[in-house]
Amino acid sequence: MSIKVSLGAAVGLMAITAAVTFIITSNVTLDRFNQKIKSVSEKQEFYSKLSEIDTYSRTHYISEIDESKLIEGMVSGYISGIGDSYAEYLTAEQYAQELNEESGVSVGLGFNYEKENGGYIKITEVVPASSADDAGLMAGDIITAVNNTDVIAFAGGYDEAISLFACEEGTRVKLYIKRTEEDGSTDFITYDVTAQRTEKVTVTGRLLTPTQGYIRIASFTDKTEAQLKAKLDELISAGAEGLIFDLRNNEGGTMSMLQSCLDHIIGAGDIVTAQYISGSTEPVVVCTEAEKLNMPMSVIVNRNTAGTAELFAFALADNCGAHTIGKNTAGKGYSQSVYTCSDGSVVKLSTAIVTTANSGDFNGVGLKPEFDVSIPEDMDITQLSDEAAVLTDTQLIKAMEVTIPRPEAAVPDETASDENAAEEAASSEGAAE
Repeated sequence: MSIKVSLGAAVGLMAITAAVTFIITSNVTLDRFNQKIKSVSEKQEFYSKLSEIDTYSRTHYISEIDESKLIEGMVSGYISGIGDSYAEYLTAEQYAQELNEESGVSVGLGFNYEKENGGYIKITEVVPASSADDAGLMAGDIITAVNNTDVIAFAGGYDEAISLFACEEGTRVKLYIKRTEEDGSTDFITYDVTAQRTEKVTVTGRLLTPTQGYIRIASFTDKTEAQLKAKLDELISAGAEGLIFDLRNNEGGTMSMLQSCLDHIIGAGDIVTAQYISGSTEPVVVCTEAEKLNMPMSVIVNRNTAGTAELFAFALADNCGAHTIGKNTAGKGYSQSVYTCSDGSVVKLSTAIVTTANSGDFNGVGLKPEFDVSIPEDMDITQLSDEAAVLTDTQLIKAMEVTIPRPEAAVPDETASDENAAEEAASSEGAAE
């Protein structure tokens, strides 16, 4: 049955449709226009305020303005003000140095360090086979002076002193060391250390017991994967049937570094997923190995375990049933993207939430260990992986308690089975008689 519509009704319907379309389009356009106006207004207010401050400064500041420092400061201030706690602005030189460190091969003196409470430089780790190692420097040493100048006496203090460590290959740096010996006495020693090209050792380990292997991953670089594989092969060949991974103070690395390491432990599958501002998601860590390591595992973490190191711990817990021991982790659950400016400087911005199968959004929350264990207050955190730590490191001790190698499956004794069968047969015959 056909329905006839009059010309007037059709025209009226078309008019109504056009009107509704116009209203909807107008509202959408108006919303967009208002958003643009708001954006323009906010930008105008931003630049107006900046211009006002610039005028005051150039008119009344008693000294001369360094234009390059002014620009760097403005950019750094902008990045720190957007609310992204992981955002960074790096000059071209700073970014080149960061890439050099991520490569795992760098020119340096061969030690890691941090600022000591008194403002001096504390050596936290000495790279094996480096110039610092050859010279005799030790973790825990305090650098009090560099090239005949006390660290505190530098105009820029600590920051200026450590800038002397970033030098060309072959450069000699004189270090004045204060060392506390085991008996409590203090020695003052001078070392001449020559900068050389070294591969940073990020993976160390040993057998704790005949069947328990210990692997510390200090950080993730492009060289970590090869070092981890070599250490896994070494420990398993030596008899390890259970593994303890120590990620304390590991501040992470790139997703590609994480994937290459997990590929030697976890079976094939999507391990880490990223969610972007658009709402879209994609796997960013995909393991390809068909089989995973089939043995008990545990992971030790602390409040300085961050980023991909947290994802490593989550991934082993999700996919290998690994126990987690220690203290709540840093909670860096965003991944960053790098954008290069025209002058070679870069900005790093958080652009995705990253999760594993069971982690959920852990940004600002972190990983809560299965076993919440503290270390003794007087324990030197730089000595956590020392061989003697097995006696005092309460987190490591707990990991050893819960990482129990599985007993081998009982193999049936065929001889005993035959004897039992014969006895049962004889018993049956006796009963029949």
